Amino acid sequence: MWAFFGKFGVMNIHNTAVLHSDVVVHPDAIVGPYCSIGKGVILEKNVHLVSHVVIDQNTHLHEGVRVHPFAVLGAAPQHTGYKDEPTQLVIGKYTQIREHVTIHRGTQQGGGITCVGEFCMIMVGCHIGHDGCVGNGVIMANNVVLGGHVEIEDTVVLGGMVAVHQMASIGKGAMIAGCSAVGGHVSPYTTAIGNRAKLAGLNLHRLRKLQMSSQEVHGLRDAYHYLFKGENRMSLEFRIHNIPQELMQYESVQEIKRFLSTRNKVRPICLSDQSNCSNDTLKATF
Repeated sequence: MWAFFGKFGVMNIHNTAVLHSDVVVHPDAIVGPYCSIGKGVILEKNVHLVSHVVIDQNTHLHEGVRVHPFAVLGAAPQHTGYKDEPTQLVIGKYTQIREHVTIHRGTQQGGGITCVGEFCMIMVGCHIGHDGCVGNGVIMANNVVLGGHVEIEDTVVLGGMVAVHQMASIGKGAMIAGCSAVGGHVSPYTTAIGNRAKLAGLNLHRLRKLQMSSQEVHGLRDAYHYLFKGENRMSLEFRIHNIPQELMQYESVQEIKRFLSTRNKVRPICLSDQSNCSNDTLKATF
């Protein structure tokens, strides 16, 4: 039996599902067999919980989100300072959450919210830690793990079994090779590989998808060489704030400067193996 009369009329809720009384379910949402839905959960239009999904509490799934069996969403953060404060998890439209994914709520210290954007694909066995922020159109292949407070910007691709250190961030349009361990901030439109991950050039696949002009691609490549591979012996901080003006006309170069100049100082900036920046510039201060 799937029809259940609730707050919004007839809803597609399987009779083996268990829902807290303080739950909001859109009439077009589907809650499959053996799901467990806790206090303060909101399921919007066309959300589909396939079966055996656990949503602990204070979680908002926007329109069209699909969650596969044995995923656990909105559980308490794995943080020793957490004292059962009412924190949240929000997942954007049409994101797919595959089997055995875990995504935890935020902490009061970290702003109180973990968020995942729209049209993401979170594949089997991934983990998104407390206070993380994942942008739109992100792809996380199987068994990717993100530590607490990690920021993943729009259209990033993370290969299978990638691990990202807490407090690190990955810029828009970047791609991380499978099995890499990311210990620092990865610049937009770049690729990174290894343990610890180093930059390995531009993400040309993403640039082609963006239909970026060849002129801008060449400008972006020049900026990459200036920042990470050039003969300039100045500090990374100096390079970031003195990118040649003729390159700053390109939106992609502006994006890299924005990213690099606004990162937290807790984690270093990922560099190229060929970078001439000395070790004391790894943790650049701005």
